[in-house]
Amino acid sequence: MTTISLSWGDRPIALETVDGKTVLRLGQNLRVDVTDASLDQLDRLADVAADLADMQRDRYRAADVADQVAAEDGHRFVGVRYQRRGAEAA
Repeated sequence: MTTISLSWGDRPIALETVDGKTVLRLGQNLRVDVTDASLDQLDRLADVAADLADMQRDRYRAADVADQVAAEDGHRFVGVRYQRRGAEAA
């Protein structure tokens, strides 16, 4: 079995029909043939996608909490500060 790693960010996700087959397109280069997928498998795919969305929402909320705590302490930034113009800042 081969494992493929893919990072697609905000690239399109679409359902398409190609040569009489139904495919799930993830980004520009990956197509998954779902023509013969069972209802159970499609339901599981939907569940996994919902779980991923929940995980991402939790990550966003955690980042928001860190920003809010920093703002309450009078800080604008969380993390390591950097200088845009090192020579001019000196």
